[in-house]
Amino acid sequence: MTGGGMEEARDRVPQSVVDTRGMAGGAAFELWREQLNAMGEARSLRPVASGFHVQVEAFQIGPLVLGRSIQPAQTFDRSRFRIARDGLDQLVLRFFDRGSVFCRDRDADAGVRPGDLFVTDLAEVQRTAIPDIDSLTLVVPRAELEARLGTVDGLDMTVIRRDNALVGLFQDHLAAVMRAAPGMTVAEAGLLVGPTLDLAVAAIRGAVPEVGRSSVQAALVDAICRHIRVHACDPGLSPAALGRLFGISERKLSYLFAELGGVASYIGHQRLLLARRALTDPAQADRTVERIAEDHGFAHRNSFARAFERAFGMTPGQYRQVSSARTLAREGKSESWHAWIGRFA
Repeated sequence: MTGGGMEEARDRVPQSVVDTRGMAGGAAFELWREQLNAMGEARSLRPVASGFHVQVEAFQIGPLVLGRSIQPAQTFDRSRFRIARDGLDQLVLRFFDRGSVFCRDRDADAGVRPGDLFVTDLAEVQRTAIPDIDSLTLVVPRAELEARLGTVDGLDMTVIRRDNALVGLFQDHLAAVMRAAPGMTVAEAGLLVGPTLDLAVAAIRGAVPEVGRSSVQAALVDAICRHIRVHACDPGLSPAALGRLFGISERKLSYLFAELGGVASYIGHQRLLLARRALTDPAQADRTVERIAEDHGFAHRNSFARAFERAFGMTPGQYRQVSSARTLAREGKSESWHAWIGRFA
């Protein structure tokens, strides 16, 4: 299939294909830019007149998107305004069979080797460059990972080495699902969501050392984080209340959350995340910023605005204005995997 679009049998998993073979270089690059437009901006690192060959095949596995891509050398930018406009809140887990990635904002090679797991966060600014690559990618909604892993803050641009057996097992699983996906039904794909997420969590948790935290402590922190995410807007939520609920001292709570910036900071960040979601919710478009701030535990608009700008790079009003211009343009077009990702934002 040449060009971009979606193929879907009645009971088969949705499939999206982009293949620019046979297309002129300029037309091929414009097609690719259009496909990426929902997520960021790409620029070719070579003259497109000499050819621009992209092959992407992706499948929607429940709330997950699994795909394999062959891409030429290019840069990719995802700005704060793009993040505000599209509201995407997924993590991208990628294995490179060929190629790597360069972090332009850090002037450094990420050091990804074949078989390593590379994690990026679509809610974070990205300025990267890649050589010619062949990669296997899983896009996962943040909520799906956090339900199993606890907080995923700080995972952006993380490289998890292939030396850990769980990383290799996860890669083998994704490759097997990718091979089977063309003949898979939606119901069969649904049965794979849980095992796929469990393997993803095992690879991340098993390869990222938790310094100074026993397995019991890790489980306790995960339980507290889950409670905070569910009850973040409860005005009675505080370190003291958490200590009483979980039967630990505030000093112990402070120690457990030291790597996350402290428990009060974690509560505040979860409230900001929920407030950000409310600002982009069409059902809450008539609610003022002050009201949204109050509903999410911020008594004063100015303090909310300062905290929001520190976290997301713009004021709540600016964020709402940019997000209101969201233009995923699904109507009248064949859906791509980028549109699927937007559906879970």
